[in-house]
Amino acid sequence: MPGMNGTKFVASLLLSAATAGAIGYQLGRRDAPPAQARDPASLAMREKLQRDRAMPGATTDRAPLPSHEAEVARALRDPAYLQRLLAQYRTESEPDRKGALLALLLGVANPDVQRFALDLARSPDPATRRDGLALLAAFSVEDAPVRTLLVDTLDRERDPALLRQAVDLLIPAPLPREDAAPMLDALSRLRTHGDPGVRASSVLQSAQWESGTAVEELLHRALLDPEPQVRDAAVAGVLSSAARSDRLKDALLEMASNPANAQEQRAAAVSALHGFRLDRADHVLYRQAVRALPADDAGT
Repeated sequence: MPGMNGTKFVASLLLSAATAGAIGYQLGRRDAPPAQARDPASLAMREKLQRDRAMPGATTDRAPLPSHEAEVARALRDPAYLQRLLAQYRTESEPDRKGALLALLLGVANPDVQRFALDLARSPDPATRRDGLALLAAFSVEDAPVRTLLVDTLDRERDPALLRQAVDLLIPAPLPREDAAPMLDALSRLRTHGDPGVRASSVLQSAQWESGTAVEELLHRALLDPEPQVRDAAVAGVLSSAARSDRLKDALLEMASNPANAQEQRAAAVSALHGFRLDRADHVLYRQAVRALPADDAGT
């Protein structure tokens, strides 16, 4: 990401964490453009209408194609139509049509869709579990069945990609401490997972749930992680939280000053240091780090 300054770099991490659940189906498909860019909500329905019009005897009328909102409204008022959509989502393998169905069902997001998503997410088949987790992005962890399923997934899942997908669904919500505790315990265990992507996602979500000394402790440990993506998540966590301490400051100064680190990571550390009180010696190191960055990455 040449030319991206530290604030934008870390903001992109935070945005990814907030939206990853909603684009869960696209995980593992980085070679394909985002489904949203192809108007997925109505693509499948549009294709069907276009095929019907091309058939012999089809009317030549060019009535407006159904909008996303119209299809959502139909699914909400017509249970039989919704069941057909759910059945199609379960079996559809063509990526564009799958993405269109996902967008439509995310818009419906009623109890039938939630039950269906929970059923898929419990499947022994990893691809089916992925599809179920993608649908669960429409629902909050305030819903006890969703929360229970996600905690169970975090405890039992062995596929790192699916673990990351489940972690990204733990969007903070107002919950009694007793209800949040199992999720926080699971995130704590995953912060030491062998897969750096799982560790990074867990750090980023934990920083949004935890507070006080707990968040400072987990961010400091993550800033010292050997994997760059985990350290990136820790910097994003510092920026998104009120965590401040001398050891966080020292770790960020080391990250910003170390020429072995990627330019974007050094720039992000510089941005994070804006929230710390620096003494004279710290400020010398900070200015050296700034001068080592291109002007558009220095953020000053």
